[in-house]
Amino acid sequence: MPAGNISVNLLGDSDMEHTPVGRIVSWAITYGRYIMIGTEIVVLLAFISRFSLDRRLTDLNDEISQKQDIIQANLDFEQDVRSLQDKLAKIKTLTAVPINTVDAVAQFQSLVPAGVYLQSLDLSKNQITIQADAGSTPAFSQFIANLQAAKNLTALDIGDIKRDSLTGIQFTFTTQVVPTTTK
Repeated sequence: MPAGNISVNLLGDSDMEHTPVGRIVSWAITYGRYIMIGTEIVVLLAFISRFSLDRRLTDLNDEISQKQDIIQANLDFEQDVRSLQDKLAKIKTLTAVPINTVDAVAQFQSLVPAGVYLQSLDLSKNQITIQADAGSTPAFSQFIANLQAAKNLTALDIGDIKRDSLTGIQFTFTTQVVPTTTK
């Protein structure tokens, strides 16, 4: 037996390359292995990157927890600051109001008949909101008539009228104040 190259063809005749099955087998042998190697590289990279992503996730969760603790520790201080800012905004609004608040309160005192009691008076820029109780229907009617007769009050809006057996008529109204010009 001569020594030399022995060739064993497991796929059959060379005509196999010209058939559809032969082309598929030939393609799978040549390009398929490159696709398999590429897929394995992608899987390995995904597996390796998972470790770094898990570490980053743990670090971010720790950072969020620390920041939540800091926010919780400063919650009372933040509420105090927000309350102070709200009060300062109200003071700024009251000082910027073109109506004279003393005159407005004095005018309302003159408009309130006996039997009507003011529960709250809110002065804002050119607007007054009042919550009041009227002990009787005639007192309520007189108060509304006095408000309508006032020359520097416009856009009178009465709302939330309720009848209470103990206090009488409870109501809320809002009106616009036209500033009086003083010379």
